[in-house]
Amino acid sequence: MDNNVFKSILPFKIQDLISIIKDRKHLNFTEALHYLYESKLYNAFSIEDTKLWHLSSEKLFDMLENEKLTKEIIFPDYV
Repeated sequence: MDNNVFKSILPFKIQDLISIIKDRKHLNFTEALHYLYESKLYNAFSIEDTKLWHLSSEKLFDMLENEKLTKEIIFPDYV
């Protein structure tokens, strides 16, 4: 994917994921940002080559929750 296209998609995906985090974890916006930004998933998500950007926000949230429990990122087989 073109780097400019990736950079234009990323904020929308993050915004959607933050919204899910806020709703499911009952956090305010700032807390939800920290919850995501302090994760290994966010670091991996920010790299285009991981192809995480094409996963649904729901799947990303599931991966994030799993990381919070296990301290590891488990990538789906299809990424």
